[in-house]
Amino acid sequence: MSSENLDNLIWNKPGLPDRVNSQEDLVLVVREDLVIIATKAVGLFLVFLILLASRTILLGFLDKFGIAVFDLIFFGVNAMLILIFSIIFHNYYLSIQIVTSERIIDVDQRGLFNREVNTLSITNIEDVSYKKSGFWGTLLDFGNVVVQTAGNSGEGIGGKTNGFVFDNVPNPAQVSTAVMALFQKEQHKTLQDAAMLNAQALSQIIKN
Repeated sequence: MSSENLDNLIWNKPGLPDRVNSQEDLVLVVREDLVIIATKAVGLFLVFLILLASRTILLGFLDKFGIAVFDLIFFGVNAMLILIFSIIFHNYYLSIQIVTSERIIDVDQRGLFNREVNTLSITNIEDVSYKKSGFWGTLLDFGNVVVQTAGNSGEGIGGKTNGFVFDNVPNPAQVSTAVMALFQKEQHKTLQDAAMLNAQALSQIIKN
């Protein structure tokens, strides 16, 4: 995805953070792998198939009133399944992890009206690791990326003050590498700034 498309996707969108400054650039926008929501969809579809098979079998045993009652229940359950999948997709689509040149933003959508947003400065990162578990995670290349901090340096709520976990994201190695590269770049910049300040201080002392 191009930088321009990322900008259009994130910045100035209702409910999502704004830039902390004009130099903040988007690096990555990730969410759970599609296989996760596909698995949930398959589970709901299996429930529908079981209900459909039950209706077919019971047609030979129920009278018209019994069939009408079962159909009412059948369509009510189907409506519930559609609603459940809509909420699952809604939460999936709005739950994203954003990596910028300045920070990591974790957006968790919980239900229709509950959104939790946590941020972590790139400078507070201590370690980044990833893990792919199970047959499907290894085969389809998705897993968890863990961003750890040196202490209680995260900024947010929900017990995430020691870092973030990106759950079941695609290409976890690539995400981990990108975050670590930003941290190393920030460290290098910090060392350069410190060296410049030391040089200026030493120059001032020599002049005096």
